[in-house]
Amino acid sequence: MPPRFIPRTIIDFIYYYYAKLIISPSAGQQNNYRFIIDRYKRLKNGEIQISDYDREIQKLAHEPGTCAFCGKHCETVPIELIPRRLGGPVGIQNIVHACTDCAQSKDDKDLLTWWCDELGNNKDSLPRVPAGLFLKMAYELHQISFTLKKRCENIREIWPKEHS
Repeated sequence: MPPRFIPRTIIDFIYYYYAKLIISPSAGQQNNYRFIIDRYKRLKNGEIQISDYDREIQKLAHEPGTCAFCGKHCETVPIELIPRRLGGPVGIQNIVHACTDCAQSKDDKDLLTWWCDELGNNKDSLPRVPAGLFLKMAYELHQISFTLKKRCENIREIWPKEHS
């Protein structure tokens, strides 16, 4: 959950969670609160931008046969990150490769409900590629809907459920 000083809007939640994603765990920054807040502020001020989809799509392309969720090396199947019945877009930005177990388990469920509620994982442990794609699609959806400044109290609210 973002700290209380961060406004409770869709765009601020997306920026905050994206700031957490861009921290390099290999550099030991994953728990560096100052770094997260600095990146959040730089995103909000327009000093840095959310990257386009290419970064995640290239990472997926360089890891054929690797599940985007559990990291298992095996034969994978393409699945929709955000199911179309929930308003997920048609396109490569909404496709990840999953092992048979993860694909069957996730099926056409909401990403955060599946990851957190069904699997018992923390939302912050969602792997980088699926999390990055999810945040970018949410940003794009709200940008074209003019709802980026809509009130938001929980990360689960950034993808509307009215399509279900």
